[in-house]
Amino acid sequence: MPSPRSNSSRPRALCAALRHARKQVCRRVADLAAAPDDAVAHGYAPLVAAVEAAFRHEELIMETLGYARLHVQREENAVVLRALHRALPDVEDGNAALGRRMLDALAGVLDLHRLSADLALALAVGPGDAHARGRAARATQHVAARGVHAVSGRSGAGG
Repeated sequence: MPSPRSNSSRPRALCAALRHARKQVCRRVADLAAAPDDAVAHGYAPLVAAVEAAFRHEELIMETLGYARLHVQREENAVVLRALHRALPDVEDGNAALGRRMLDALAGVLDLHRLSADLALALAVGPGDAHARGRAARATQHVAARGVHAVSGRSGAGG
């Protein structure tokens, strides 16, 4: 039988894994955006594959944590991936300007996803179980604690 400590540390470990994976993807996006045009053309497809893998990993963690709005996250991920794949042939053919626009948009979407993932994780871990570090982390937990019933009780429409 697992100890209570291991049960409460498991969500924190999953949260840490999610944040680490997200940082890696964001770093790859930033690195490719700063690269020369030919590197954008050659590096775009591997980046799209990395984003797909990161989204699958994120969804698995959210599912494990019991995130109630996982279906919405999956829909958003599908839209992002569809856009990235749609631009893929043009970027591979050398349209670095399109590739850079896609990378810029992807960076913005990943920032928004980070915020929603942080809220999901705060809800899953619970305000009493997590040791928030920093004002932003504590604010996220505060919002999560106040909005638990509102967020988990909503339908998928409109949000």
